[in-house]
Amino acid sequence: MAALRDLGLQPFDTAPIDTALTGAAPGERLPVAAPAGRWLVLVGEAGPVSAIAPGTTLASGERPPGILVAAADLDLAVIWEAGAFKEFADASALVLTEPGAVRGGGPGIAGVVSGQALTTLVRRGPVRGLSGPVLPGAPAIPLIARFCGYLDSGAACATPMSFAARPYPMPDCPNDRGLTAHQFVW
Repeated sequence: MAALRDLGLQPFDTAPIDTALTGAAPGERLPVAAPAGRWLVLVGEAGPVSAIAPGTTLASGERPPGILVAAADLDLAVIWEAGAFKEFADASALVLTEPGAVRGGGPGIAGVVSGQALTTLVRRGPVRGLSGPVLPGAPAIPLIARFCGYLDSGAACATPMSFAARPYPMPDCPNDRGLTAHQFVW
């Protein structure tokens, strides 16, 4: 059975999102740079929320890119059926998780697959013979992790949320920055 971890993972580093993006002043957002040749996965309390491509910088105040998040041992055949993978073009990367210790007890990071490799895989389509025996238990559901794009008087909301598929209508945003109440902006 071919799993997502077989896709050719790329090297990565991790950084906690609450310290990677924030400065000393309340509401201040700092630029974040990924080292050359390595992804920088930004991790929140529940797991990965964004990934910065190798050698690039996320400018101060810029909304972090969206990612797809899935279990590393998920069967490749599942991606053509999962709602999250229908939004692959909006994702900078696929971040694979496995059980492990992350702050708050969230999943550990198993690897990163670039958006380009993911695009190639999804456009190729399903390949026969990928499915294997069905394991007991509930299957892991791939997620889309995005930051809210709402702007209020020049202040960006940037509240992270995860979705199994692109919702319609959009849900109310948890609004972590306390801006005017609004729906999540994709």
